[in-house]
Amino acid sequence: MTSKLVLNIAACAAVLATGSAFAAGDTYINGKSIYGQPVRETVNAKLVDVTQAQKLNVRCGETVTFVNGDKKFSWKFDVAGHRAVDVSKIAPSDFGAKMATVYIAPNEFERGRS
Repeated sequence: MTSKLVLNIAACAAVLATGSAFAAGDTYINGKSIYGQPVRETVNAKLVDVTQAQKLNVRCGETVTFVNGDKKFSWKFDVAGHRAVDVSKIAPSDFGAKMATVYIAPNEFERGRS
């Protein structure tokens, strides 16, 4: 196998391991989510309890850790067109997210935006 093929297989396995299930139309042709990507939890991530929040405002590029009881996952929002997204569209299938909407604003480094 070529190293590129091995890397592609590893990348696919990593996406599957997150447990996230994206709806058809919510992915680019390469299989990545149009809403960003799952990431490891970081100390500078916003922490959001989905049992308490119905909406959340973030900047494009920001990382959020979502908590539902003893379950949690982290997501970095890189959203083309800064579309709003329901947490249930990006959460792992066993997360049990209620309807909570994340609104993504442009960040300070995006050209032509403030």
